[in-house]
Amino acid sequence: MTKENTGWAGIIPHLLKAQEAVTGVHKASENSYGGYKYASAEDMITASRAVLHENGLVVTRNGWRVIDERGDGAPLVEAVYVLAHKDGHHVVCATQYPICVGKGRPEDKALNASLTTGLSYFLRDLLLIPRCDDEVDNRPDILARGGVRKTPLPNKGKTGRSAQNNRTKFMGSVASWINRDISEQSTTEACVKVLGLLDLPTDGSATTQQFADAAKYVEGQIADNVEATGII
Repeated sequence: MTKENTGWAGIIPHLLKAQEAVTGVHKASENSYGGYKYASAEDMITASRAVLHENGLVVTRNGWRVIDERGDGAPLVEAVYVLAHKDGHHVVCATQYPICVGKGRPEDKALNASLTTGLSYFLRDLLLIPRCDDEVDNRPDILARGGVRKTPLPNKGKTGRSAQNNRTKFMGSVASWINRDISEQSTTEACVKVLGLLDLPTDGSATTQQFADAAKYVEGQIADNVEATGII
């Protein structure tokens, strides 16, 4: 017989064990062009699912809706999740995540990306998994809104940090332009094509200014609503 649902009282003992079992998420994905490893949304979801199931817990999305509470035309997707234990205890949780719609980027793909990323962060927060800075710092939506977060990067000399930042910004702009994640191989290939189009080095040795110029070019194409397929 299914036990009476006691909400968080019935969930917390099992969630505690799940949190105690989590040590982090292995950065199993790698961006060959940027030269860094990161934990993707899929990595986070896979690792979270494993530890939840080991403790009799499940998470399911019970619905979602698009809202615009900020009133600035930048929509949010609100997702509702049910966290339940196999004994029948369950609670409802709601989260919000921005939908990063840009010129030339289909709304349905932007929505799906936000739902996936939102789920990843919900699971990370639920299980208190250590934050994966590479994934956060290099998200195209963050890059498009103002550049790169100040997270320590590998020391490559006096100009190393600036070069890395401009290269990451360039990659983020290209990812937004072609409607892909910054980590995908298609983004890397598109970056090479753009650099070649601008007669810049395509082996990753471009200077800080060259990466900045390339990023400015891509951002200009996005602002003018130019489709990437017509250029690269």
